Amino acid sequence: MRTALMLLALSSALCRANSALGTWKMDATRSTFTGSPRPKSLTVRIEPHPKGEVFTLDRIEADGRATSSSTVLYFDGAPRDFQDFDCSGTQTSRRVDSQTVEILRKCGSGEWIRYIRRSPAHPKEMIFDVTEGRPNGQRFERRLVLTKQSASQ
Repeated sequence: MRTALMLLALSSALCRANSALGTWKMDATRSTFTGSPRPKSLTVRIEPHPKGEVFTLDRIEADGRATSSSTVLYFDGAPRDFQDFDCSGTQTSRRVDSQTVEILRKCGSGEWIRYIRRSPAHPKEMIFDVTEGRPNGQRFERRLVLTKQSASQ
């Protein structure tokens, strides 16, 4: 009986984790930005990977400039080399609980960015709390409300 309950709990946790897979678009009317400009659009893609997930972030800035970055999330908390157009340093990722993921990027310049991904009760919605820190102590915070566009194959 205990084994059945444990398998049921594990299966439920895996289903919630898999519900994050797919393409998610920012709902600009429900998202908040402090201290940083609001992009014209923001899309997150989360795809399965043999050792975790592939996290892709596509942005179109207010001036029309498009950027895209993609990285593998291993969820083991180990720092790994990371590099994109804004940051060269390390990245760690971990599951905080069955509905929360933390991604932390530390740049060689002293800047850092933390993404907290929360899967609320509604399966078509995801919350990203994003905090950025600068070497001078300045901080920027955003709450991104994303709606699911499609499921990953």
